[in-house]
Amino acid sequence: MATRRTSTPAAKRRAASRKAGRATPRRGHASPTRRKAKPKPAAKRTAAKRPPAKRPRAKTRRAPAKRKPTRAKRPAAGRTRSLPGLRTSLIAAAVLALVLAAAYFAWFRNSSLVAVTKVEVGGLSSPDALRIEDALTEAATGMTTLNVDQARLEKAVARFPTVVSVSADADLLHGLAITVNERPPALIAKTKEDEVAVSADGTLLTGLDLGDAADQFPVLPVDQLPGSGKLEGEALQQAIVLGGAPAPLRPLIEGITIEGERGVEVTMRGDIPIRFGTSEDAAAKWAAAAAVLADPKLDMLTYVDVRVPQRPAVGGAAMPPAADPVADPAAVDPAVAEEPVVTEEPVEPTL
Repeated sequence: MATRRTSTPAAKRRAASRKAGRATPRRGHASPTRRKAKPKPAAKRTAAKRPPAKRPRAKTRRAPAKRKPTRAKRPAAGRTRSLPGLRTSLIAAAVLALVLAAAYFAWFRNSSLVAVTKVEVGGLSSPDALRIEDALTEAATGMTTLNVDQARLEKAVARFPTVVSVSADADLLHGLAITVNERPPALIAKTKEDEVAVSADGTLLTGLDLGDAADQFPVLPVDQLPGSGKLEGEALQQAIVLGGAPAPLRPLIEGITIEGERGVEVTMRGDIPIRFGTSEDAAAKWAAAAAVLADPKLDMLTYVDVRVPQRPAVGGAAMPPAADPVADPAAVDPAVAEEPVVTEEPVEPTL
């Protein structure tokens, strides 16, 4: 009697397959009709592997992050391919235009189209006026109105002591006007051995030849002359007084001295002394003296005192006290102030 085998799942499957008329595949051989296990749905797999949800943390305020400077977006590569070449062409064209313009201007400013052909020199009154004018005209020859050489003009008149400075103003095309700032002679400073022309401010005009015009200038006797520059001391004070004399009165000056409290005293032709005091306001004092000397009512003068030019005194007139606008009509009416005071007997004026 055969023993009954224990029923196992595998045996049950083989028995079922025999009943259905199918052969039971042996162990180790795959069944041709065996169905593959269906895969689980994707949703279920991902749900199974999804990690547990984290609890939301409390929001905390953070410091605002510093924004980095944004860079300008570069244009597309296709659009920038022609810009370097275009930029180079523009730069080259601009440089070429500048070079051509500079070359044309350099040629035009030195061309004969704007050459100086007419020179006018003004401001000259010294005995060297003709020589100075010729020197400036010769120096201006060859210049153009667009290229005036100031240094060349100054060098042309450097040997003339009366010239202080020169300035040039070009005309439209061919004219050049030159103005000379001059220091003309006003007197002659003379020692026993030498003499030199002196300007109105006491500057020595060494090398100036007055020629025949020397008789038109007053002479100032001095002990010695400085090598250059100006006179000094009492000689400078006397030179400033003589320098302020009007041109018509200069030939009438016969001498000049310094007399104590009277100060600088100029002796005019006819032995008429004019007392100036100091050299301050020399031009105003000379104007007052000229008004007195030109007065036809005065037949005889002992002296003329112009130490106070607003109240000149003649003969023996004493110097008036300070003007009072109410008591003194001369303080109100200038015409009365210019009228000289005449006395019959000379009286020494008070300072």
